[in-house]
Amino acid sequence: MTQPDNEPTPEFNAHCMTILDAWESGALPFKDAVDQLSALGRAAVDRGHLVDEGRAELLLGILQGYRANLDASIAHFERARDRFEQAGNRRRAIGALLNLGESHRWKGNFTRARQLFRTAFEGARDTGALEVQAIAASNEALMLVSLGHPESAKTLFEKALLLAKDLPPDQLDKRIELTAEIQAALVDVFLSLNNPDEAWKQGVMAYNLACELKQPLQTGTVRRALGQVLTTLGYLPDAAPKALAADPDEHFQLATEAFQDVKADGEVARTLYAHALSLAQRGHGLAAARKLQQAMLIFTRLGMTDYADKAAKAQREVLVEM
Repeated sequence: MTQPDNEPTPEFNAHCMTILDAWESGALPFKDAVDQLSALGRAAVDRGHLVDEGRAELLLGILQGYRANLDASIAHFERARDRFEQAGNRRRAIGALLNLGESHRWKGNFTRARQLFRTAFEGARDTGALEVQAIAASNEALMLVSLGHPESAKTLFEKALLLAKDLPPDQLDKRIELTAEIQAALVDVFLSLNNPDEAWKQGVMAYNLACELKQPLQTGTVRRALGQVLTTLGYLPDAAPKALAADPDEHFQLATEAFQDVKADGEVARTLYAHALSLAQRGHGLAAARKLQQAMLIFTRLGMTDYADKAAKAQREVLVEM
């Protein structure tokens, strides 16, 4: 079968994915992954292959996004979109739009993020890209959580779950990954809706999937969610998996370590923030204030203004109660 002219060359794409997979598993340091992908991108420029160049730019944006180098990630995604559009590859240009939306969400630019998510969703629907539709719906739901609209977020997460479940068998790993991430996010939603039992159910399902994946990013996301729901429950349910501890602090620590393994600084800060709220809820005000200070400094450094403001507000409230 002939490779389309506006798709990445198979050897180039395989090399890119090997680098990304090695970084996601913790086997390749962040700097080495960036250096190797940057070298591949330069080689694509020398060959005049727009889509290979766009592919390298997209993956560099993903790496920088997880590190919460948000201005850098946005620049990479903009270049990726430009290269894909020049090459006439609408499907990949839509994927770049989706990632642009996520970086703007992390920066707290919610109006821009929502516009990008919806444009990506509509484009993916037109082209039949189920994975992109699922991610766009899930990312918009995460934005709604940040804005304090859990019921609307729940509706979108449920839509994203249905889309993820429709992914074909050759995308099984992606289906598991998306499902785990959505279920972990639903923990926060159901806690906001004062339904800790359903939050626990979602957390356990996400934990079981994360155990299958064995990837630091999913492990960290799920462990953080478990720490949150166990804080609210105040006990470990009898039917819990045997490997799970009752202490929320253990889950937050494991989440932090998982994110640190892949230098996901934004997720480290979000975990510090969630851990601080848990400590405050359990009456450990001084420890909570210290973690909020740590989180606030990281959020500020990374340009995550919405999270920085929330951490500062939470710290003031904790200090007032001490």
